[in-house]
Amino acid sequence: TTVDIRQLIEIPLVPEETAEDAAVRKTGAENILLYGVPGAGKSHEIKTKYCSDETYMERVVFYPEYMYSDFVGQILPRVEKDESGNDRLKYVFTPGPFTRLLKKAEQDPGNYYYLVIEELNRGNAPAIFGEIFQLLDRKDEEGFPAREVGESEYGISNYDVAKEVYGDENHLVRIPSNMYVLATMNTADQNVFTLDTAFQRRWNMRQIENNFDKSEHSKDIIAGTKVSWGAFATVINDMVIDINVDMASSEDKRLGTYFARKKELEADRFSEKVLKYLWDDAFKMDKTAIFNENCKSLEDVVITYETATSDKLAAVLRTSVYEK
Repeated sequence: TTVDIRQLIEIPLVPEETAEDAAVRKTGAENILLYGVPGAGKSHEIKTKYCSDETYMERVVFYPEYMYSDFVGQILPRVEKDESGNDRLKYVFTPGPFTRLLKKAEQDPGNYYYLVIEELNRGNAPAIFGEIFQLLDRKDEEGFPAREVGESEYGISNYDVAKEVYGDENHLVRIPSNMYVLATMNTADQNVFTLDTAFQRRWNMRQIENNFDKSEHSKDIIAGTKVSWGAFATVINDMVIDINVDMASSEDKRLGTYFARKKELEADRFSEKVLKYLWDDAFKMDKTAIFNENCKSLEDVVITYETATSDKLAAVLRTSVYEK
């Protein structure tokens, strides 16, 4: 009979390591809040710098009616077959995007996952997060082992989420170290729902620079003129700051690099997209600062611009502005 050499030297048999045990969980995920003027490229930053593969993402948009139950999950009625094949009405926890991604990240430690929240401050974020707010405190490299960096420092009790994610209702819920929470916020919308200090401090704030020099899009010519989008927006943005210098939120009225896409530089779209914004919002307190005296109403601006046979911008802007 063949004898196992490990028995002779009294080394205990060790169970074979499972694939799940062998997988090393990625670490260092963060909560990152990208903010800037509308059209600065916040969503583009997420796509190019963090992730563009929808397999590893959940994307949601906050709005005033968006609720905790939409975000985390809720108990909903569902018709299911019983053992006899008869339809039975059951009330089942239906996970929201947060819980769905949490489960994916927990079960796949070898990849990073990204929860993307667009327009964070257009919803009541603290109410939407509820007790999940506590999970935004992450372990850092200063006080915790490297293998735990990025994981929630504190766990919470949530029967439904724990059962869905871990299969154990008593398991403390934590955001794993391989799950990012990325959010975007237009500074122009900062008064829709204010974010309190306790909520903001749990995010790494990163401003997206509104830099036309770094964008090829800024060189696109506005149809019907000789002016590039970057030249136009740069002059207008300087005027927004100068004219509204006494207004605390004046810089939020600036045009973002991607405020108007290339197709929106066409004559029949530029007036409705850009000139309307300047008339109704950015220069609503002093329209004559930018538009010439022939433009008495928005209708005058749009019609004059679209029907002009010479340079269209010259037809609606003050001469001094156009020359700049």
